[in-house]
Amino acid sequence: MKRILAIIATALLLVLLAIYGLRSRLDGVIRDRTERVLRTHFDSHVEFSDFAVSLFPRIHVTILGLVMRHKGRTDIPPLIQIQQVSMYANLRSLLQTKPRIGFVQLYGLQIHTPPREPGGDPLIQRTDQDLAKKYPVLIDELRADDAAIIVLRAEPEKPPRTFPIHYLSLRELSFDRPAKFHATLRNALPTGDIDATGEFGPWLPEVPRETHAAGQYTFQNADLGTLKGIQGMLTSTGSFSGPLDYLEVDGVTDTPDFSLRTSDHPVALHTDFSSIVDGSNGNTYLKNVTARFLHTNLAVSGKIVDVGRDTKGRTIELDAVSQDARVEDLIRLATKGKEPVMTGSVNLKTRIDIPEGSGDLIDRLKIAGQFGIGKAKFTKPAVQAKIDTLSRKGQGHPKDMNINDVVSELKGNFRVSDDVAHFSKLNFEVPGASINLAGTYNLNDAALDFHGKLMLQAKPSQTMTGAKSFFLKAVDPFFKGKGAGTVLAIKITGTKNNPAFGRDRGHASD
Repeated sequence: MKRILAIIATALLLVLLAIYGLRSRLDGVIRDRTERVLRTHFDSHVEFSDFAVSLFPRIHVTILGLVMRHKGRTDIPPLIQIQQVSMYANLRSLLQTKPRIGFVQLYGLQIHTPPREPGGDPLIQRTDQDLAKKYPVLIDELRADDAAIIVLRAEPEKPPRTFPIHYLSLRELSFDRPAKFHATLRNALPTGDIDATGEFGPWLPEVPRETHAAGQYTFQNADLGTLKGIQGMLTSTGSFSGPLDYLEVDGVTDTPDFSLRTSDHPVALHTDFSSIVDGSNGNTYLKNVTARFLHTNLAVSGKIVDVGRDTKGRTIELDAVSQDARVEDLIRLATKGKEPVMTGSVNLKTRIDIPEGSGDLIDRLKIAGQFGIGKAKFTKPAVQAKIDTLSRKGQGHPKDMNINDVVSELKGNFRVSDDVAHFSKLNFEVPGASINLAGTYNLNDAALDFHGKLMLQAKPSQTMTGAKSFFLKAVDPFFKGKGAGTVLAIKITGTKNNPAFGRDRGHASD
């Protein structure tokens, strides 16, 4: 019996020694192979703080403190930094012609993407090696939770942009095929949650910007209030496809409570859009956007890009056109008050510029363009009454009460900056009268300051009745204008709710 036990003990010892020897050799082989794959694929100096392999109950590789420095650079953060890598596989899968790794978990993943200077070398140089043949490995699933992509700026003084990734799953990951992915991440501005699924790759190490991606996304609970100057909770759904630096993104957005700081009337805003997004820097080029709110449609194109070297944020440059907007919708969107000052149809062509900066979006807003308002009516009876009176006198029938509820035509050029709208070549017309004006409208306190000329078809004496008409006949020649019975220099002051009309004695009439 003792002899048998001794033989068994000796056999077990030999098996343990063999396993230990196999483990030692396997540990070295796996470590060497892992390091060579990472070094070759990312053209980086690779560091481990610890590397361990266990064989039971299945092969488990643990890497601690993985750091990859692109080309060994120490003047910028590492290209990839991972606190811990855990890889799981079984021996049979690893011995296949195309080895399979069942599961990889990454903890504390950070990817720093260095900026590429114009004309500079690509981030990762092209290699003549066929990595798919040299390393024909397939990972069934790779997971990374609470990871981050950190985009370094070409301007060192600008802080990097961080994109937190709550959840990332890549399936069927290899060097020769696209991987299926599912990711959830937090968008910085506007703050909200993005959920995306699709295919990514295969990764092109020599030209990573050309790596292809395609899929669908949802963007939920995006708080527009984080942009300062606007309010609302936005949701968006859509699809994307193309290389990382030229992703075609098509989708829709809905903001049921969109509003500007200058307004207290939230509106439901819906957009359909088609755009190009440079995934390497976040620059967005809007090819076609249709925005709808209330009874108004706007066609928009433009770009949202990072252009300033010393300023935080992005520059927004948009062109907006509408052939059938409603003036009451635009007023409701832009100003405070229980009801808009007028109603009517609008043709609009405008350029919108919002320079980069961290301040209030409305304070940075600059708008310039042309507009035409047709069949306009004023909503306040007192204001409309003044317009009706103007038309009666302009036609030379000051007592004709059948001339009422007249419609107005308004057109001109405008520009908005620093919360003030500046108007030029502003032409206001009603039957029998027209007004040419230039001036300003303050978006904050609704103050009016306009100066110009009033032209009437009638002579001054025809705007009155009785004795007043008789005595005014003496001055008719002094106010006669070319092509008009009367020309007067006028001004409009006060506020939009209580405008004051009067003679502008500081300006002579023609």
